[in-house]
Amino acid sequence: MTFEKKNLGYFIAFIIIGAVLGSALGTFIIGFIPGGSIITKSLTGPIGFNLEIISFHLNLNVSAIFGLLTGIIIFFKL
Repeated sequence: MTFEKKNLGYFIAFIIIGAVLGSALGTFIIGFIPGGSIITKSLTGPIGFNLEIISFHLNLNVSAIFGLLTGIIIFFKL
């Protein structure tokens, strides 16, 4: 499989990886600058579902949105 600009799978992967890395980087920054905890404060309540066998919850915060936007920018630059 080759990388193509119009491949939706790669686009979604860039978005998810960007959001996860952005959230992780925000948590890492909080370790050094405790006053910057606003970047990891949840903008929404937990969004998700619980099926008793598996559950999934998503919290959006500033650092995750920044990572998501960075992933989109990197996708279109490649």
